[in-house]
Amino acid sequence: MISVIVPTHNRRELLEKKLRGLETQKGEFEVIVVADGCTDDTVAFLQTYRPTYPLEVIQTTGLGSAGARNRGAEAAKGETLLFSDDDVMLEAGCIAAHAEAHRNSKQATVFVGKLMLPPQLRGTGATDMLGPRAFWWNLTGNNTSLPKALYRAHGGYDESYQLYQKIQTAEDLDLGYRLMKAGVRFVFLPQAQAIHEAWSYLQGSWIERARVHGESHVVLCKRHGDMRIAWALGVHPTVLTIKMALLPSFKGLLGRRGDYELAHAWGASEAWERKT
Repeated sequence: MISVIVPTHNRRELLEKKLRGLETQKGEFEVIVVADGCTDDTVAFLQTYRPTYPLEVIQTTGLGSAGARNRGAEAAKGETLLFSDDDVMLEAGCIAAHAEAHRNSKQATVFVGKLMLPPQLRGTGATDMLGPRAFWWNLTGNNTSLPKALYRAHGGYDESYQLYQKIQTAEDLDLGYRLMKAGVRFVFLPQAQAIHEAWSYLQGSWIERARVHGESHVVLCKRHGDMRIAWALGVHPTVLTIKMALLPSFKGLLGRRGDYELAHAWGASEAWERKT
């Protein structure tokens, strides 16, 4: 059985859309919603919602996404964990595709499903996994599955990353990096499709989010002391020197993506300048 882990914080409408959409999914699965520090009507909705699938609701007090996912994983009854945030709408057959992939896999594997963006988010830097390969930095809480035993063996999400950033942390990348270092295989699963609505990018400044992304990528590199992380995530000082020299003049050629890349480079550069 697959356990679908859904952390949520004050986004009842998105959560309801996601949960009702899961009623069309095939196969044996349970859903664990972790309502983390919710002050809207999320909990009231969950108390009255009666889905066609097993649903467990856990309430936590502002742990952040890493802690919420860990609590969901601790409560999971399935042998496979599928992490899927409240703003990710799974397309028909997505859960079944993850389940089949794990049944047919001869070794412990992380499967990364395909994310598609709605038109208003294209070019903003919001995650859009296209394949055809998956790498450790593609592990996210959006549409990723792995054996529960593998997750537990490597300690799950590192909750201390919540101390670094308020908007975007590097806990996903940290877990992916640790699994890669342990020799775990990452496989892109194109038949497991989902729409990443990512409305948080449209609320407030997504440019500020890009800056914090760059900062958190450098935090990850400093913590592990591995400059391969910086190369992979585009925050190596050599790469940043080139970006900072060219992007101010040529970012317009990239549209909104250019603004994202420049803000990302600024955040990373500032993080390198700090001693910690």
